[in-house]
Amino acid sequence: MRLRLLTTAILVLLPAMAHATILPDTIGQWKRGDPVAVPAPDPKVWGEYGLQESEQAPYTDPATNKSFTITAWRFSDSTGSFAAWNAIRPADVHKFEVDGMGVETPDGPNSAQYIAVGNFLFIFRGLKPSKEELGHVFLTAPHYSNAQLPTLPRYMPSGAIANSERYILGPESLAKYAPVIPSSTAAFHFSSEAEAADYLPPKGKGKTTIVVFNFPAIEMAQKQYPMFEAIPGAVAKRTGPLVAVALHPATPDEAERLLAQVKYQAEVTLAEHPPTLKDNPANLFLNIVILCGVLIAFCIVSGLVFGFIRHAWRRKGSASDADEMISLHLTGRP
Repeated sequence: MRLRLLTTAILVLLPAMAHATILPDTIGQWKRGDPVAVPAPDPKVWGEYGLQESEQAPYTDPATNKSFTITAWRFSDSTGSFAAWNAIRPADVHKFEVDGMGVETPDGPNSAQYIAVGNFLFIFRGLKPSKEELGHVFLTAPHYSNAQLPTLPRYMPSGAIANSERYILGPESLAKYAPVIPSSTAAFHFSSEAEAADYLPPKGKGKTTIVVFNFPAIEMAQKQYPMFEAIPGAVAKRTGPLVAVALHPATPDEAERLLAQVKYQAEVTLAEHPPTLKDNPANLFLNIVILCGVLIAFCIVSGLVFGFIRHAWRRKGSASDADEMISLHLTGRP
C-alpha cells in the first residue's frame, strides 16, 4: 500500500517537476512565481515544429511590487522556434534589435515582445528585457542550442505583406498555410521545407500567395516540379533545388513579377589553406636572422672549445711531430 501511494504521488508530481525547468528562479531583482504549463496555440502544427516543452511564470519585484510574465516554449532545434515565431507574432508588430529575432507590439498596457533565440521562443508581457536580462533567461535554460537558421527566407520575393510569412515543415503546417498543395506534391519525405507569404499587387486588387519549396537536391525538385504545375490555378517555377508556386495570383503578370524574383544562387565553398606564420614574409626574414645568429654563435663556441682543447693537450706535452710547424728557409736560393 505504501509503495502504491508513493508511486501515485510521484506520478502526480512529475508533470509539475517537468514544467519547472525552463525559466530561472530570479532575473536580477525579479523573483519567479509558480510556473505552469501552457498549451500550444496550434498543437498539431507546433508538434510538427518540434515542440518539446512549455512554461509560463510570473515575476515580481518585491521592492516595487511590479510584475511581468514570461511564456517560454522549447523546440528540438532553431528551425522549429523560427517557424513558431513566424506563426505566433501578431500582424501589428515591428522588429527591434535583439539577440536572435525579436518583434514587439506598440506600447500600451498589453504590450508584448516575441523573441526567438536558439531553440527557444519567449513572450515577455509587461517588461522589455535588457540584453543582460534576456541573456540570463536563455543561457540558464536547459537544453539550449543555437544552430544556423534556414536560408530559404532570403529567396522569397520582396514586398510581402508585413508579418505574413509562415514556415512549413510538414503536412500539418502545409494544410494550414497552403491547403491547395497536396502533401504528396510537397514530398516531405525528401526533407523538403517551404515558406509562404502574401503579396498585394502594386495596382489593383487581389492577394497572391507565394510558396517557395526547398529540396535537398536538384533532382528531387525536378521530379516534383510537374506535380506543382498541375495544381489548379497555380503558376510554378523551378530554379535549382527551389520550386516557387504562385497560388491564385491576382493576374498572370503579377505571378510573373513575383516568381521572377525567386532565383537560386549556388554557393561554392573552396577549402582554403589557413594562413600561418610561415606565410608571413617578415616572420620568414626574422627566422633567417635568428638562424644566422645561431650558426655564428655555434661557430664561435666551437672554435673556443677546440682552441681550449688544443692548448690543454700541448701543455701536457702530448703534441706529436705532426703538429709541429716545419719552416723552409728558401730566402736567397735560386
